[in-house]
Formats: sequence, C-alpha cells, structure tokens
Amino acid sequence: MSQLPSAAQHYAREGELTGRILSTLTAEGKDLDRLTAEDLSPYDQFHSRGQQATAELAQLLNPQAGQLVLDLGCGIGGPARWLAARHGCRVVGLDLTEVYCRTAGELSARVGLSGQTAFVCANGLALPFATASFDVIWTQHAAMNIADKARLYREVARVLKPGGRFGLYDVMAGPAGDPYFPVPWSASAEWSHLTAPEGVREAILATGLKQRHWRDLTAESKAWSEKAVAAQTAGKGPSGPAIILGPSFAEMVANLRRSLFEDRITVVQAVFEKAG
Repeated sequence: MSQLPSAAQHYAREGELTGRILSTLTAEGKDLDRLTAEDLSPYDQFHSRGQQATAELAQLLNPQAGQLVLDLGCGIGGPARWLAARHGCRVVGLDLTEVYCRTAGELSARVGLSGQTAFVCANGLALPFATASFDVIWTQHAAMNIADKARLYREVARVLKPGGRFGLYDVMAGPAGDPYFPVPWSASAEWSHLTAPEGVREAILATGLKQRHWRDLTAESKAWSEKAVAAQTAGKGPSGPAIILGPSFAEMVANLRRSLFEDRITVVQAVFEKAG
C-alpha cells in the first residue's frame, strides 16, 4: 500500500484545479452561472475514449433512478455527474487524491448536482462503507496504481449489494512488455501496477462475482487515439487533461500512444454481478 500516497502526489501535481477550469470555461465563452455537466465534459472525462466510454459502460450497467452508485477512482467527478444527470441515481465518488475530491464537489455544486453526488477521499483497498451498501459499483482507469488487485476486488464485492453489478473500464497489461514512462497514471514503473486481463478476471471471479460481459476495446482505443491526435493538431482537441496533469501531459500522452500501439497495454470493458 506504500505506493498509494505517491500515486496521489502524482495526480495532485498541479494543485488546486477548480479556479483554472472555471477560468478556461470563461475564456471559451461559457456562462459560469449557467454551467451544465455537459459543459464540463472536456475536462472531467479523464480516460480513453472520454464521454463515449462513460455512456457505453452506463448502458451496460443501466443504473436506475434512486439507486446508489459507487464511482471508485472518481477523479474530479465527471462520470459521477454524468450518471446522476442522465440516470437520476445517487453517486458517491471515491478517490485517493484530496484535491480531486474537493474539485469534484465544487464542480458538482456549480452544475446543481450536489444533492445527487458526494465525494470521499479514501483508499480503495479499505472502503469506508458498510457491507452491501451499493446497487452499482463503477470504475474507469483507476486500478493501474493498485498492486493488490485481489484485495481491491474483495472490497468491491463486499460493499456491493446482492444482485448488484460491478462495471469496469480499465487499462491492463499488454503482451509486449511494460509501457513507456511517464504515462498519465504514473511517472515511473515504480507506481504502475498493470495486470494482464486474465489475471484481473481471475481476481474478480475469486470474490464470487459472476462475469456478465467482457470486451477488449484496445482496437477502439487506438482508433480514438488517432482521432484525438488529429483534433489536437488542428487545434480542436480538449485542453482539460493538460490542466489536470500539467506541462508533462504531452509526453505522457505520447508514451501512452506508443505503449498502446505496441501492445504494451490493453483496454478492457467488463461487467460482473453479485448473486442475489
């Protein structure tokens, strides 16, 4: 667990975020008094394939109005707000990085979703929730810094209600060796803990959860990456991730793309269910 504080430091490198995000939105002509969750999407969907990936996972999990969802590794709260706004569910976001949780709460307040979202700064290996608390558990690109995958997924299974669903959209180890560093989730190999897809699947199944869906989205992620680079080259790409991770973000993205296209990482979408 010693890796976790340094992982949090990696993500918190740029300090306070809310003011810079709001300033950028103002420069883009947005009315800060009338912001919507959609306005924030270029800044708060911090994972491969962005909001499209969030929508796809939501369609698979189909959270219902009034249900309680845990967003594990919530970042600055984009998917949590998207779920609350689109599905009417209540979402608790959990992240190890304090500034992310604070930013998430401030942005939710700006778009009128404080009543449906809450954010907790805590460790995913020791979830501060009672057994069988959540109808749905959701995680996107959050497990890469966690070495003890077995413990992580045991905690997921513990706090999931019987009949509840667990959905993930994660970066995993590819067949061609370690990724190049730095990448968005780690400055060095020391804090990167990727596991091959079969290892992840086995760790989740060992908790008693049953697989309902498994899809390799590496090819789709490569195609999306090509489009994103073209948009950036044309000056039309989102600036949000650079605000969050700072000047070294360009190098991180270049290494991520190289790792992706050399099959050093894979991207997987999956859904599991807890027996009722």
